[in-house]
Amino acid sequence: MTERERALAAVQGKTPDRTPWVPRLDFWYRAALRKGTMPEKWRGLTVEQIAVDLGAGIYATNPDYSADVTGQIDRALGLWHIDTITYDFELQGVERRVSKRPSKNGIETAVEYVTPVGTVQTAFLFTEEMLDAGASISWVSEVPIRKPADFEPVGYIFEHMKVIPRQEGYLALRKTVGEHGIAMAFVLGTAGPMHHIMKELMFTEEFYYAMSDYPEKIYRLAEQMEPFYEAIRQSALDSVAEVAYIGGNYDDSITPPPVFRKHILPDLQRYAQRLHQRGKYLLTHTDGENRRLIPMYLESGLDIADSVCPYPMTRMTLEEVLAAFKDRITVWGGIPSTQLCPSSTTEEEFRRYTDELLKRHGHANRLVLAVSDMVTADAEMDRIRYLCDKINALA
Repeated sequence: MTERERALAAVQGKTPDRTPWVPRLDFWYRAALRKGTMPEKWRGLTVEQIAVDLGAGIYATNPDYSADVTGQIDRALGLWHIDTITYDFELQGVERRVSKRPSKNGIETAVEYVTPVGTVQTAFLFTEEMLDAGASISWVSEVPIRKPADFEPVGYIFEHMKVIPRQEGYLALRKTVGEHGIAMAFVLGTAGPMHHIMKELMFTEEFYYAMSDYPEKIYRLAEQMEPFYEAIRQSALDSVAEVAYIGGNYDDSITPPPVFRKHILPDLQRYAQRLHQRGKYLLTHTDGENRRLIPMYLESGLDIADSVCPYPMTRMTLEEVLAAFKDRITVWGGIPSTQLCPSSTTEEEFRRYTDELLKRHGHANRLVLAVSDMVTADAEMDRIRYLCDKINALA
């Protein structure tokens, strides 16, 4: 079987010839390029070519956000201009003013949005530490909503946004991945408007205060954002992708069960139903503490729980997660990134963990092995090779 066939089999609840293996290498790759530590044999290769050379699947779940400011210009709105996404968007009736300014953490990109109903200021930046770690998503230092008056201009921005469906970049990604994995149709890292407001447009604690002080402004903004969300969801529905990725970064303390049930679950349920009607699958990024959220994952219609980070990175073991999903949701992940780092795990501990993992789950269904959340900059590449060799020997 190819890695693509194995991954699709796992998503469909079938048992492949061996468990698929798709490590996320892009953080390690960017860090190695930046520090000049790329192994000689891989110099000049893309991260996809390195994955193939290792005998691993190609990761194509999160898009390559890149450190390019052009694609991230609307990052503080929680939006991206990335070729491989199945849509782009234009701001209409809005003037965008971009400038650079120094801050204690580095040079910020400040973006001011001027609308007929008011102006909002945002800012984001990359620190040297982030770049050294291989980060591709900038840190937002100024979110667009910091006071009640900001809701109206942000609502105007979304209400007047033009979504432009496109497939060319996604099809090019799909061609690059080929039989080495599944090219996901990335919709957005938030499940719907309310989740978007909570995660991207406000600082989390301010969101919860605002829900008590002026909830009508938040609900009104969510209404204004819904047409935008409908358009981007549709772009993935209309694509040839088998899997659509929407929402993520849940945690049962930041998105506790009552909040998840009211503001996130309904959006996942509606989109899962629409995807299933097209014969497609829903993936969402579940990289936090999940124990109290699992009952709602099961209600959502979710097909793939991406980036499951088991113990010791969270409180649940991989076995507990697999059992809780009741053979209804496929785990994509399962190997803690700390296992690859000599500073966290000894070589003996790593090999013992790997050998036991593959003994128990080397021919599992409902499991795509990956490193959660990613192969970090300080990962030991010999450990990745060990994993690759052991996993490929199972076929």
